[in-house]
Amino acid sequence: MLRVGSWLYGKKPANASTQSLDSLAELKDSATFILNDDVDSAEAGLAKGSSSFHNLGKGMVAFVRATLGFEQEIMRQASERLSEAETSAATDQHRAQHNAHAPNAFHSEIYAAGSEYALCQAIAQLMGAVVGVLNESLTESIKAFYRLRKAYIALDAILKMEEKFMELRDPSRVLLPSSSDLSKASSSASTDVKSLDSSSEPANKVPSATAQPVLSDEKDLAQTLSGLTVSPEPELASGASTPGGSNNINHDPDSDIFQNEIDVFVHSGANFCFGILLLLISMVPPAFSRLLSIIGFHGDKQRGLRMLWQASKFHNIIGAMAALALLGYYNGFVRYCDIMPDPTPGEDDVEGYPQERLAELLTEMRSRFPNSRLWLLEESRMKGANKDLEGALELLSSKSKSPLKQVEALCVFEKSLNALFLHNYDVCSAAFIECVDLNSWSRSLYYYIAGSCHVALYRQSIVNDPKKAKEHASKAAEYIRKAPPLAGKKRFMARQLPFDVFVTRKIAKWEARAKEWNVELVDAIGVDPIEEMIFFWNGHSRMTRSQLEESLTRLAWCESSENKTWSREGPEEKAILELLRAAVLRSLHKHEEAKQILHTKVLTHDKSLFKGHLKDDWVLPAAHFEMAANVWMERPTYQALHKLSSDVSEKPEQERKLVRTCKEHLDHAARWESYELDARIGLKVTAALEAVHKWENVHPSA
Repeated sequence: MLRVGSWLYGKKPANASTQSLDSLAELKDSATFILNDDVDSAEAGLAKGSSSFHNLGKGMVAFVRATLGFEQEIMRQASERLSEAETSAATDQHRAQHNAHAPNAFHSEIYAAGSEYALCQAIAQLMGAVVGVLNESLTESIKAFYRLRKAYIALDAILKMEEKFMELRDPSRVLLPSSSDLSKASSSASTDVKSLDSSSEPANKVPSATAQPVLSDEKDLAQTLSGLTVSPEPELASGASTPGGSNNINHDPDSDIFQNEIDVFVHSGANFCFGILLLLISMVPPAFSRLLSIIGFHGDKQRGLRMLWQASKFHNIIGAMAALALLGYYNGFVRYCDIMPDPTPGEDDVEGYPQERLAELLTEMRSRFPNSRLWLLEESRMKGANKDLEGALELLSSKSKSPLKQVEALCVFEKSLNALFLHNYDVCSAAFIECVDLNSWSRSLYYYIAGSCHVALYRQSIVNDPKKAKEHASKAAEYIRKAPPLAGKKRFMARQLPFDVFVTRKIAKWEARAKEWNVELVDAIGVDPIEEMIFFWNGHSRMTRSQLEESLTRLAWCESSENKTWSREGPEEKAILELLRAAVLRSLHKHEEAKQILHTKVLTHDKSLFKGHLKDDWVLPAAHFEMAANVWMERPTYQALHKLSSDVSEKPEQERKLVRTCKEHLDHAARWESYELDARIGLKVTAALEAVHKWENVHPSA
């Protein structure tokens, strides 16, 4: 039977196999190349072999290129390679199961024969699903849900094997599920039984994840969704089949459980894949979560994070990928959201921001992969997340570049955002123009922000240096007008990217006003578009007090005597200004002032004011979220945790009232009709509702 290469698990083979040690060394080297930004060398090494693990490695390389750059041709290539890897692994899995009782066959104490190949299939399916969702075809996006389901079934089976092994090894570890877990389990028990009974695989085998539906065109989508909805397979990712995962293996790599490298690969890989599934599904905004719930997907953020931390312990490529996922989640998503769960006493703070643990993880990864700018990028993000934007910008301002264009594009984009939050307009504009050449994902947004930087510079120099102001006005108009023709070039699940829609509509609004008011384009722009972008990217959470006060100054210009067109502005533009001002005040912990502004100057408007041609329809749902964030941060528990108040005494009634108010505003935002940036704002709303739900579970009398 073919053995797993040492590149996947970081240990020497336990005993001889039909695959040569030279090939194992080649695979290990290839994995190191991938995470050192040297994908070309990885490709060359992987081309020397044709095993399932070589094929998976080739698929991984293509996947890295595809997800970092989003070029359609590379995504097509990735899809083909991953399909080939999946087919190859299925063949090897069948062979391993057939030869399970042969005298020289490998036998794991934990996993059934062929589990390593079932995992290879699941990894290929998950990566294929991501590529499918990023594809511009809705048909490919729907196919991705099939891949997710097949991957889940295989991963769930592997984790059940771990549970059974741990129960036999130490019966005292068996924990009873909670009452909520039992209710979930009972509601889906009959479904699980049907699934197992209807499976074509014998009960002692790992389910195969190869069968794929073929959709001819978009007319099959309704039938496809119907088939997914009525499927007898388990309600995926609900946690019902393995409540809480309390009996799964959580030992360190040096445990006597991991004497065999194949077991290490299967364990770390299953934890990584399942953890990613549970985490990502838990993060999707309300509009997408409704679709996923119809199909049967439900996330579990806490369990997903714990599984990723477990996978990150292992010194193999899977451990490194888990580390990358964790750093990206905490320094990206967590710092993007404003309402996150309170730490649970006596538990690891996996849902908050475990700063020391993350710093240790990053240090280890940078020492293991010293040549990769991916880890430098994560260090920059960590600095930004901890309000050191100058340090974050400095890290990415060196002249050294990644040989992998897609990684370099990510670094330049992060550099652009850091400069944006720092109000460093010259660096920000230049960096976003550089992004145009490095990445084709959203060139309209890059030009829009670059032009908006010159709008800000124009406003700063209009009084003291009219000549300079004129140059900035010209540059602003040049870049801004380049944006609309480039919008709509990329699509997500067959839909235009939200920011492409936003940019096109916003510029059309400015052009119409310039014509109506008979002014230059730069003078028809209302509220500072840079401050608007800082709000959308949640830059306020990364900014120091002085940087936040700079934002207030930039906003104040809009209604100053220097702005000759402010008197022409209607209530819509003025509501945007007040919303942005309130958001800055919230970050300054001036909650009463922020709430007063939202109550009296934003939420008093009827939603009809923001509906119609060229209107900013995102303002009111965003204002409801801001209200929710203010009252969440006013809670005594939050104030105590963040050392914002000297009064740390318990005030349960006040806390309950604030949480109820928070939830009311979140429900308003979640149920809002479709609007321009609902997916983006919806990410924050989803995370917030989950935090409130967790609070309610901890305080059931509320």
